[in-house]
Amino acid sequence: MPTISDATSSHRDLAQNVIDIRGQPGAIAQPWVFAAAKRLGIGQRIQILTDTDPSAMMRAVAFQLRNTISWRHETDGGLWRVEVRPRAETEARDVVDLLTWDHFRLDRRFSDVLTAANENRGAEAAVIFSDYWVGLRRHAYLENHILGPALGGGVDHGPLADMLFEHDSIIVQSRLVEETLAEQDYGMLPAICAMLSGALAKHENREENTLFPIWQASDNRDRGRATELLAQAKEVLAGAEDPQVDTVFPG
Repeated sequence: MPTISDATSSHRDLAQNVIDIRGQPGAIAQPWVFAAAKRLGIGQRIQILTDTDPSAMMRAVAFQLRNTISWRHETDGGLWRVEVRPRAETEARDVVDLLTWDHFRLDRRFSDVLTAANENRGAEAAVIFSDYWVGLRRHAYLENHILGPALGGGVDHGPLADMLFEHDSIIVQSRLVEETLAEQDYGMLPAICAMLSGALAKHENREENTLFPIWQASDNRDRGRATELLAQAKEVLAGAEDPQVDTVFPG
């Protein structure tokens, strides 16, 4: 039976970054596409050639990758051509889309911290962590103080209340990592980072599956407000309100 490595050598034109899955069953084609899409970096593209409608497969792949890819397709009725690129290169559709992407970006940065810690590269871990820490505080401020009050979700009882509580816990755990790095206690660093990594993954999964659908429905009811919130959210994540962020979550 063909494998993903077979696909790389025989079904993928590396020069043109083309994956030809014509004639392949979904059980084989989808893992090939997933593996290629997962490796996409900024500025990179893949093109998929298929003889069946790829919509269901691409939605499944995008879901597996937490919507970190963007894709579009065209067809002449017998051949479908699908172009896939990183979602980071496309404009966010709404604040939920923007937050979901920022989750992925923060995950990647903290994963780099954990890798550096496990490889005893403490000084490098500290540099990477500083970028993650700035981004995390901006993200939490945006959700706690701008989107939560505007879009709801149950501030006393409900998904929003749960998320606010978890944000407090994640901030506390992140401060512990910051202190460990400052003290250069690198022996403890891998274990502390691993605990925080698990907490982040659980939090983001719950948030994306319970709170974000509520926010998206609320956001869609007022398109004018939705446009304003998206613009403000982009500015916050870019640092426009860092004095307020530092007041709420001191660095």
